[in-house]
Amino acid sequence: MEEVGGYGFDDIIFNNKGIDTIYQIANYQTILNILHKNNMTIEDNIKHTPIMPYIGKIQEQLTYDNKTRYKTNDFKPIIKYSKISKGVGLSNYIIIIQNTPTLFDYATSQKKAKDFYCMVIYTGLHQPSKNISNESIKFISKMLKRKSFKTYCDMAIDYIDHKPINYKRKEEVQKALKHDTDFKDYIITGTSLYCNSTNHQTIKKVLIYDKYNKQKIYHKQLIKSNLNGWKRLEIQIQPSTKQDFYSYIKSDEFKKDSLGVFDTISKRVGVSVIDNSYLNYQISSILDNRIMNNKNSLKQYNSKESLTRFKLSEFKPYMI
Repeated sequence: MEEVGGYGFDDIIFNNKGIDTIYQIANYQTILNILHKNNMTIEDNIKHTPIMPYIGKIQEQLTYDNKTRYKTNDFKPIIKYSKISKGVGLSNYIIIIQNTPTLFDYATSQKKAKDFYCMVIYTGLHQPSKNISNESIKFISKMLKRKSFKTYCDMAIDYIDHKPINYKRKEEVQKALKHDTDFKDYIITGTSLYCNSTNHQTIKKVLIYDKYNKQKIYHKQLIKSNLNGWKRLEIQIQPSTKQDFYSYIKSDEFKKDSLGVFDTISKRVGVSVIDNSYLNYQISSILDNRIMNNKNSLKQYNSKESLTRFKLSEFKPYMI
């Protein structure tokens, strides 16, 4: 019997890498001032918001990140948010986090008070089964122009792999990435496989997880069964020196070094095809919002139709 409704294989942009999450470490007071100027309010009641499921990811990062000088057990993150645009997807929110070991480490290195900095997170930017508002992209692009904010990001690629995420798969990935990671740094939680450090200077974390299971079971999204092999690879990329987003994405370190390692790791874990088209579209849209001035992007920024239009266009502010 044919399934009716929901996202299916033909709706998803597969084998295209893109930026899913952007992090900025910023002066907390500066963030408050920016939001106030834009008539945006900060809320701290995250219950019944799309942010709530994201808290688990933050807690896992605190639990398994042993690179900081502070004891993670002493910390309880303070998590707030502000709404960028209408809609219920994560991409419509700014997440603001305080009181984490990473922030305390950075404040100490900058000789600032421990509560001086916050982490600003824009996430859900590469989610093929979620509508992403172009209003969100426009606001985020303004924030990314801030040269005083330290920036890094999570790159992601969706692909088909029918092997389950289990301990057998963990051993396979460990062997495949033996030149990139250390065997002892791997952790399985549910249907997610984490490696929280690598041998590459700008590649900090590797995550492989069952995207079909997450969207269908965890997020209760209507997903067709022809996506039951849907997996996602996410890799966290950090500049070797403090850089703003615009400078970093134009650098050889990002375009050649970091993305080169991303491609190598992707191929080693079984991603057979890797395309730059969506990443070019994403970054072009951030650099020049006119990319989104068409009815397809207004309806849904991350649609296949919008990507096709971009690929056919002669106006491409950014290319890998």
